[in-house]
Amino acid sequence: MTDPKRIFVRVSSGSSYWRDTWPSFGEVMKDLLKIIKEHGLVSAYALDDSSMLVAVDKWDKRALIVFDVFHDGYDPVNAHLPRQNDLPVIVVNLSKHHASIAGGPIANKINEEIRSLHDLHGLQSRAPFYIDHSDGEVPSYPNPRSCTHRITQTHES
Repeated sequence: MTDPKRIFVRVSSGSSYWRDTWPSFGEVMKDLLKIIKEHGLVSAYALDDSSMLVAVDKWDKRALIVFDVFHDGYDPVNAHLPRQNDLPVIVVNLSKHHASIAGGPIANKINEEIRSLHDLHGLQSRAPFYIDHSDGEVPSYPNPRSCTHRITQTHES
């Protein structure tokens, strides 16, 4: 069995992958998996069949994409709770065709943001989440799980 990993991908609007990041992600996934395999960051065994899109967050100049691999223990009921679904994170830069293991602060931030998405989207929330900040859009979350949560919009920079 292979340990679960979370993959965080940044795609700039100037990238050849840009048009394939929203609303679907399938074509980009093939190249991502190839880059991850080439860098030896995840076992190639059944990688194509084990990936689950978690979130796509689109901004005017950047798209942020998160997907999990080998995450058989994904639990959407408790995914909003502290320390739930904390996974090691691999960061992929598509424009440079580079992938690396994220350090603790980055991995913690990515895992925290995914918990927040589960909280914001409500009790029945389940990945994948599609969030659109482009063209000045402000996402709304009519049924969050908790009454208090923070919303950050600092990912554009």
